[in-house]
Amino acid sequence: MKTVTAYKLFRTLKKRPGELFPLFIGKSKAVPVGEWIDAEYIPTKGFAHRPGWHVGTEPNAPHLMKKDGTMQDGRVWAEVEISAEVDWQSVADQSPTKDIRDRVPTNGCYVFKRPTHQGGAWMIAGSMRVNKILK
Repeated sequence: MKTVTAYKLFRTLKKRPGELFPLFIGKSKAVPVGEWIDAEYIPTKGFAHRPGWHVGTEPNAPHLMKKDGTMQDGRVWAEVEISAEVDWQSVADQSPTKDIRDRVPTNGCYVFKRPTHQGGAWMIAGSMRVNKILK
C-alpha cells in the first residue's frame, strides 16, 4: 500500500493513560497505536462536514495553541501514516470549497489548503496508522 508520513495532534486523558483520542470529531473513541484505522463520517454540529482523518505535513497547528503560544495540557503530537493509494485531489478540486463533504476518501487522501495560522495545508485521509508519539 502506498502511504505518506504525516502528523496529528491528539488528546490524552488522565483517567485513561496511554490512550490517544481525537481532539474534536469522534473524541470519545480511542485511537490505537500501530493499527490501521478507517475514518468514519461523523457529522458534528459546529464543524464543517469534511470526513476523513485530518493531518498535517508538519507537527504544527498554531490555531490549536493557547494564546501564549504553548500547547494545551493533555495534547500530544504523533507521527502517523495515511493511505495514499488513491489520489482524491481531482475530486476535491472540482468542489467549490476544494474539499470532499459527502464521503470519506477511501484508500487515499487529498490536500486541503488552509491559512498559515491553521498549518498551511491539511491532508484528509481515509485511513491512518499512528506510528509513534512525539516528545
